[in-house]
Amino acid sequence: MSRFQGRIAVVTGAGQGIGQAVAQRLSDDGATVYAVDMAAPSESDARLRERRVDVTDQEQIQTLFAEIGEVHGRLDMLVNNAGIPGEGALAGLTVEAWNKVFAVNVTGQMLMCQAALPLLRSGSSIVNVSSVAAHIGFADRAPYCASKAAVLGLTRALAVELASSNIRVNCVCPGTVQTPWIGRLVGTDELSDARLASMRSRQILNRIGEPSEIASVIAFLLSDDASFVTGSIFMADGGMLTAR
Repeated sequence: MSRFQGRIAVVTGAGQGIGQAVAQRLSDDGATVYAVDMAAPSESDARLRERRVDVTDQEQIQTLFAEIGEVHGRLDMLVNNAGIPGEGALAGLTVEAWNKVFAVNVTGQMLMCQAALPLLRSGSSIVNVSSVAAHIGFADRAPYCASKAAVLGLTRALAVELASSNIRVNCVCPGTVQTPWIGRLVGTDELSDARLASMRSRQILNRIGEPSEIASVIAFLLSDDASFVTGSIFMADGGMLTAR
């Protein structure tokens, strides 16, 4: 029997990168996965139920979980992966730009957990996706670093709050992973190779991670193999933090 056979999961930010890899991994392991993203649904896999949801829109979130409740009556796994970059130097940073990053990266995770709560049962598991940027400062990335650090606090608080219901809450902090965002940062000009080499060298493994590798860590935390793990912050950063 597959690892997650018969389980119901929600994965946000599932249209690309890490979220897409997580949704596919859970589906391959037998789960019915509601793959949530801002992009239009494509229904590419029988166990992937793709839904267009803005994680900052409480009404859309409630509609999603109302559907899950009506169809399944429960939720076993929630992965809060949706996030956006927050770039720009402090001097030019606007309140609107700051609030937009926090609305997606932090408030969106809270709203998803809150709406999912009535469907979670004993043994359910939540994984929030943060970043190595929660632990390391990066120039011109203040909103992103601050928002990802807030995810750590949210994770720990919810782990304590939900422990009596036997609902586990953990967090994964990826390092540099091959996603469309990294592609945009590297660019296609004459300096792209140098930028890519610099990104590789930040990890002591001297390479950029693959989305599937982060998906493997998340799948472990969701699984019964991690039944005694909650409130933990897992680094999946290729050793970037250690190198600092």
